[in-house]
Amino acid sequence: MSEYIKEYVFESAPKEITYYDGETLKLNNNFCFYHNKSKFRRELNRLQYLFKDYGAQPLLASGIRDTYLSEEVSNKYLIIIFTTQEIVKEANEIIIARSEIIIPPGCFYLETTSKFMLLLVKDMKRLILGVDMMEKILKQTFEHFFDQKIFNEYIQIRPFVLIS
Repeated sequence: MSEYIKEYVFESAPKEITYYDGETLKLNNNFCFYHNKSKFRRELNRLQYLFKDYGAQPLLASGIRDTYLSEEVSNKYLIIIFTTQEIVKEANEIIIARSEIIIPPGCFYLETTSKFMLLLVKDMKRLILGVDMMEKILKQTFEHFFDQKIFNEYIQIRPFVLIS
């Protein structure tokens, strides 16, 4: 089985990052970038095309349907969930389970589990910084995967929580 990155390298260290052992996020063509506000949809273009650069086709970016996300949750955060169509149906529960998390002013929250990568922010400036961080993590993951030359395996991301 291919190895995953144990720790990511950043130009400036995030405020806090905690890695977890356990099942990794295994990427496949069923993944999509889901967002809750059309005002930042274009920020996802570079993440979509990162997949084109490494995997021949860009991934989709879609709005989270109102049936999957309550208005209360949607108004509290700007949200990006990188996951499958099946898992995004649980978006409301995923975010409500994290509603007690304190995101310090000027920071964003980024979490990866075996089912999704979730970015929660309160404003556009932090959203752009969060997308930058997602891009760095995905780029390092792709480069690591292709360096291993084990192409019949999944691209994997180790579970972590990052506040920056």
